Amino acid sequence: MSGKRGAIMQYRKLGRTELDVGVVGLGTEFLWHEPKEVVLSVVDEAIENGVNYMDLWMPSPEVRDNVGVALQGKREKVILAGHLGSTLKDNQYYRTRDKSMCEEYINDFLTRLKTNYIDILMLHFIDEQDDYDNVFTNEGILEMAQKLKKEGKARYIGMSSHKVPVSLNAVNSGYIDVLMFPVNAAFDVLPGDTQLEALWEKDSYIQIDEKGYKPTHSRKELYASCVKKNVGIIAMKPYAGGWLLGGKDDSSLVLSPIQCINYSLSQPGVCVVVPGCKNIKEMQDALSYLNASDEKKDYSEAISKSKLNLKGSCMYCNHCLPCSTNIDIAATTRIADSAVKGINDSLRSKYDKLDRKASNCIKCGECMKRCPFDVNVISNMQRAINLFER
Repeated sequence: MSGKRGAIMQYRKLGRTELDVGVVGLGTEFLWHEPKEVVLSVVDEAIENGVNYMDLWMPSPEVRDNVGVALQGKREKVILAGHLGSTLKDNQYYRTRDKSMCEEYINDFLTRLKTNYIDILMLHFIDEQDDYDNVFTNEGILEMAQKLKKEGKARYIGMSSHKVPVSLNAVNSGYIDVLMFPVNAAFDVLPGDTQLEALWEKDSYIQIDEKGYKPTHSRKELYASCVKKNVGIIAMKPYAGGWLLGGKDDSSLVLSPIQCINYSLSQPGVCVVVPGCKNIKEMQDALSYLNASDEKKDYSEAISKSKLNLKGSCMYCNHCLPCSTNIDIAATTRIADSAVKGINDSLRSKYDKLDRKASNCIKCGECMKRCPFDVNVISNMQRAINLFER
């Protein structure tokens, strides 16, 4: 779809759903307290430029009303995500697992958004195992979500989480079609069970740098599991709560919105990135990814110069190119990384469609000299051969 400024939206299949989703979506969290005219302008800017995925987790009647007005006559253009378990009391948001309260707020959502269905019904904010057990038991709100799906009030079921262990449980359970999860260059070096709320404390990003975290396999394992199970990843927090844009701390890693979005979309299983936009400029900043040059998208130099220890981990940035035999090294490595949990037909098809296979590698090592992360590319090519060509 061509937008009013010529932006060409790119689309990806949303996991195992039948939905084609624009790679840049809209997280409406920061529109919560904005006036109606701002909400209307942001939503209009998004839709006019091909954005078709919008997440609306907030339970506030005002923001739901405003988005409902913005979507009048445009509902069918939008894949709308609502959250089961997000409630409001005394103008403060909190989570609930009470079914009667969940039903009240879902009915309120449908009424205020002037729709009779939710495209993606998210099981809201499940980070801890005891909460997961509560939600996914026979009497938990998963059962309620399944009932709403049978009634036609929800098309697909998803879950939002910030931690790897419970996310892996949900993906492997087979109950969810999509996973909403934070994907960015800062969080990807953290252990998968990190309490992310603590990261918003003063100087927390500096502490991440000083602790010298290395890339953890748990997050890559989650992404690979999503690919194996064909669970689409909705990448939230692409800017890491604003750290990656600078100004939060004396951060050693500052990226542009374009670089942040490109990083998230480069990770296995990610279908759409949902940056939070509180005004039309921030929406336009996100949409600028669509027309950006490869140079503007390139995040490798900034990340390699940061204090974050990313050595040995492929960032899928293709800074290693050109390959003397024209292998798309990033694509090949990403497919191989995705196959860690097992090869499915989709992965095999993606590998088969590569113009040049890993077996075309002549082991010249020129790519490894250019890689800013000291990745053993030759070893990765051999791994791909072992997975797909034997």
